[in-house]
Amino acid sequence: MKYFINVLLTIFLVLSCKQEQKKNMFLKQISNFDKNIVNHFPLEVKGMYRTAIFTDTQNDITSLLLLNQYTKNTYYNIKDSLINISKIKYSSKDSCLLVVNMYTNEKNYFNSFKTKNKTYLKMECLNKKLPIPNFWAMDFKSDNITKLPDNFDIYVFEAKHEILDKKYISKNVYMPGYWEHGYSKGWAMNDNTHEIIYWFVLW
Repeated sequence: MKYFINVLLTIFLVLSCKQEQKKNMFLKQISNFDKNIVNHFPLEVKGMYRTAIFTDTQNDITSLLLLNQYTKNTYYNIKDSLINISKIKYSSKDSCLLVVNMYTNEKNYFNSFKTKNKTYLKMECLNKKLPIPNFWAMDFKSDNITKLPDNFDIYVFEAKHEILDKKYISKNVYMPGYWEHGYSKGWAMNDNTHEIIYWFVLW
């Protein structure tokens, strides 16, 4: 019996250490960025989560995505508080969205600079849209221009024409002139799976 208890205690300690390592890794990831762009992320992560950092050095684009899955009650409590401070809501299946680096996917992200279609950027419906990230790195295998499944809603918390880092100074071929530089941040939420993706993108 004593041996069995010791084994359980060892397993618990190992799992606790792994959870602490995951937490520290997440905190280290967001500490590399300006506080103004990550202040809407949770202070800690619990349970099931994954992150993705994408940097397109040729076009000076960086995005950080954190997907966290919650229990139903926790999800709706968090959602209610977040949507109250959001500027606008978009559906992931909308056909006209201003997605930063929209042509990049898991197959071409090494040579996405060669994939330019400026006709889309001239669409009148984009004029009042706020920029959102390309979610391809979350690996949902979606055909939507957001690379998110249909049942996600995307909320923009803040979007500004500001350069937070002097290295983001080259012209981005994937953005219209009035959004040549800037940053955007917010959340994507899925009521079916109780997932929230905390995100930012800067260019």
